[in-house]
Amino acid sequence: MQLLQSNLVQFQSKISKEIKKPRNHQSEDDKLETLINRILKKRQAGENEGNAKVLIFTVYKDTAFYLFEQLTARGFDNVAAVSGDTSKVWNEVNETKKYEPILERFAPFTKLFREKEWAFEPSNSELALNKQFDEWQHWIAENDEQTYEKLQNPIDILIATDALSEGQNLQDCDLVINYDIHWNPVRVIQRMGRIDRLGSPNTKIFGINFWPSTNINSYLNLQGRIEQRMVAMKLAGSEVHLDFSDTFREMADDANLEQKQKDRMMEQMQSSWDEIDTEKSLGFDDFSLETFRQELLEELRRNELFYKSLPNGIYTGFNAIQEVCPQDGIIALMGYPCKPAKSNNFEYKGYELIYIDHSGKSIFLNQKEVLDALSKHKEEIRFVPKAIDQGELKSIEHLSSALTTWLKSQASEDEVQEDGTVKQKMGKASLDVLNKLKTGSKTTIQKLKDEGPASQKFSKDNFDLITWFIVS
Repeated sequence: MQLLQSNLVQFQSKISKEIKKPRNHQSEDDKLETLINRILKKRQAGENEGNAKVLIFTVYKDTAFYLFEQLTARGFDNVAAVSGDTSKVWNEVNETKKYEPILERFAPFTKLFREKEWAFEPSNSELALNKQFDEWQHWIAENDEQTYEKLQNPIDILIATDALSEGQNLQDCDLVINYDIHWNPVRVIQRMGRIDRLGSPNTKIFGINFWPSTNINSYLNLQGRIEQRMVAMKLAGSEVHLDFSDTFREMADDANLEQKQKDRMMEQMQSSWDEIDTEKSLGFDDFSLETFRQELLEELRRNELFYKSLPNGIYTGFNAIQEVCPQDGIIALMGYPCKPAKSNNFEYKGYELIYIDHSGKSIFLNQKEVLDALSKHKEEIRFVPKAIDQGELKSIEHLSSALTTWLKSQASEDEVQEDGTVKQKMGKASLDVLNKLKTGSKTTIQKLKDEGPASQKFSKDNFDLITWFIVS
């Protein structure tokens, strides 16, 4: 966690330096740089009579406004960002909750000319719509100052969350970019449907999908999951975009597609009905921990004072669901404190959430798995073995020993000496975890260096035991 925070700080510093250079289209953020190049390439291509409009979809509001800030800082104008509750425009200081005026500036042909009633009469009713639109703009200049002002201040790049993925006619635009690909193919089709509509003034429309990096996609199998669902939709008669990806086109053009899909469904059915019924695709929420965060915030709003009054070291336990927590042991949340300058209060600059067996060996290798396990037991009745609950010394020492073993395993570090030999260093074990388990008391923490070896960090006297669960 500490390493991740450090990397993010360094990354933010690099990005901040980049935007000080006027119209800097190069970035340490490879994904952002690719987006910028795609926008520039579109403008250079001049498709659809030089249409400059781009609709960029992203899953999260934070990402949308990050892109807004980066694009405007790098010399792009006529940019706006829209979410469900907040919208920004590049040349306006104040945010607004109303995004319909922004959409009218982004898609005036559709939102203003086509969808509103006007006293305007074209010189020839047989004129093509784009010609009528040209005449209408001249008429608006003379008859409606407020609408004409919108036409004079267009928006060419619109960044949006899925608040705009349904029910909006935005066919002035000819390019949709999925900056964050949505795991649900219906959502992806809806996004494309904002511009793939009857009455479009464009002869061609385009779509670009940004997929997760290879290592993430191999874990999520996001692309494969989406493509399989789109195959099922195609077989059910739904309209899908064959150009969604190269592999999807190959699947959709396969003459044996229907039989292969039936075979795949039979394989799933042979597993168990429960697996099929509860199958859930992974999305970006699984990496951002958004589900846990929202639930935690709601709980804190209800019982904030209660949780703030709890001492460190408080504990509980549960009878484990075997499929979720396969071994007896302990789940512990430990805080790595620092004492800020000019403050007498301790703060935590890092945490360790672990699930270990009684020998101190990690059962799960990442903190999200531990959180998942806890969430599946949150309605279970408290259960702690009697000996532990009564504080019997032997039982408590057993738990203390497990934590000590785990900390030592994290503190191992090889140090290369000047003569080329390797010396193994181990963290000190000066603080007895037993005292924390028995009393739940906070300990005095020495001020630590911001950077240091693992053997220094993973010493028992450098951690507070915040809370722990007995897994039985």
